[in-house]
Amino acid sequence: MEKAADLFFEHFGLSPGGTAADVHRTGEVFGQVPWENLTKFLLRSSGENRPRLAEKVMADHVELGTGGTCYSLTETLGSIFTSCGLSARPLTGHMNHGRNIHCALLVEGEAGRFILDPGYVVPGAVQLSDSDAGEIVTAGRKMFWSPVAGGWELHTVESGKRQLRYKLESRVLSRGEFLQYWADSFESAGLDSLHLNRAGSLGGRVSAHNGNLRIVNSSGKKNLKLRDDYAIKIHETFGIAPEIAEAAWIELQRQRN
Repeated sequence: MEKAADLFFEHFGLSPGGTAADVHRTGEVFGQVPWENLTKFLLRSSGENRPRLAEKVMADHVELGTGGTCYSLTETLGSIFTSCGLSARPLTGHMNHGRNIHCALLVEGEAGRFILDPGYVVPGAVQLSDSDAGEIVTAGRKMFWSPVAGGWELHTVESGKRQLRYKLESRVLSRGEFLQYWADSFESAGLDSLHLNRAGSLGGRVSAHNGNLRIVNSSGKKNLKLRDDYAIKIHETFGIAPEIAEAAWIELQRQRN
C-alpha cells in the first residue's frame, strides 16, 4: 500500500499531510484518476475476475492513464490516506437497484471527519460538520450527505429536483466483506457496457457511456457521439491510453455482434 502512496505523491508532485487542507487537496487531485470500467471490462472479458489493488491502480494510471471503479478507487485512496497517518476505511453503499454495490471512504484524524467518494466522482473531500452532515456544490448540482440511522444518505439537487442517490452504512466493514462485495461487482449488469466519469473544468463533470459523451459545466450540457474516433476521444477527454480504449471498444463490438 505504501508503494501506491509513493507513486501518487511523486506523480502528482504533492507532499503527504494530515491537515484539513491536505485532505481536501489530496481528494481533489485524486479526482484526476478517472472512474472507468474499461480495465474491469477487459479483465472480465478475458476471464480474469480479479481486483486491481492499490499499487496496480496507481502504476497503471502513471503508465496508461487508467483508473478504476468505486472499489479499486476507494481501496487506492484509502491506502494513500493511511500512509499519511490518518484513519481511512471503506463504507458500503446501497442504491435503488441493489445493496452493497457501491462504496466510499471515511477518513478521520485531528483535522476532522471526511467522506470521499471517487466512485461517484465527488470532487475533493466532504468535511462532516458537528451534526455529521456535509455538502458540496458543483456546476448545476448540489450534493448533500445527511445523517440517518446507521449511516448517511446522499441527495442531489439539479434544476430544482431533489433525488436520493444512495445510502452509506457507517458500520466497520471487515476486509472479507469488502473483498466479497468487490468480487460480486464483476457480475454487475453495468459491465455489459463501457462507462467513464471524471471531474471536469469549473466544477463540471464529463461522462461517457459506450458511444455517447456528455460534458456538463457552468455553460450547460453538451452531448457528442463517439464512433470510429472512440479511442482518440477517450484519450483526449479522460487521459486513457488509446490502446486500452481501442481494445475495450473492439471487445464491446465483438460481444454485441
